[in-house]
Amino acid sequence: MIETRRLLIRDVQPSDVTAFCGYMEGKEYWEHLPIETPGAAQVQELIERCRRDQAADPRDNYFMAAVLKETGELVGEAILRIASRRHRQGEIGWGVDRRYSGRGIATEIGRALLGFGFDTLGLHRIFGQCRQENLASQRIMEKLSMREEGVIREHIRARGEWWSSSQWSILDREFLRVPD
Repeated sequence: MIETRRLLIRDVQPSDVTAFCGYMEGKEYWEHLPIETPGAAQVQELIERCRRDQAADPRDNYFMAAVLKETGELVGEAILRIASRRHRQGEIGWGVDRRYSGRGIATEIGRALLGFGFDTLGLHRIFGQCRQENLASQRIMEKLSMREEGVIREHIRARGEWWSSSQWSILDREFLRVPD
């Protein structure tokens, strides 16, 4: 479990399905993801896969629930994937319930994931990618002091068109460790 000023970031539980469905079905969630609108069955499959990943040793995939400490409400997800153990690299991502967007929750999740990746998992480099049109995620990566590395041109085919992604990264020595 990762604790921040406002959040507890914990492993997903079977009881989280309804809360995840509540925000993942909204257009704001999936419009920049190369997926179709997730329904209850897809969210249930995701939770089951995450539960299997939790038992892996060594564990390479962390898809976690972001919960408000004050209320216990699930407000988003925190994702960290070990991209290469040999090269000590990871990839991060996040999603936030649209009712909580614009409040710094995604930035708080991102900062927590960077700290977890560097300080707990011993990673050297962490990167993130987002659809080039997803300016909100690019702003978050900029706030996290990640550097834009470039554009991966038309590498994803989604909903009948080619998408390009912006890739950002940060190295362990560049991560500013500040208390929440």
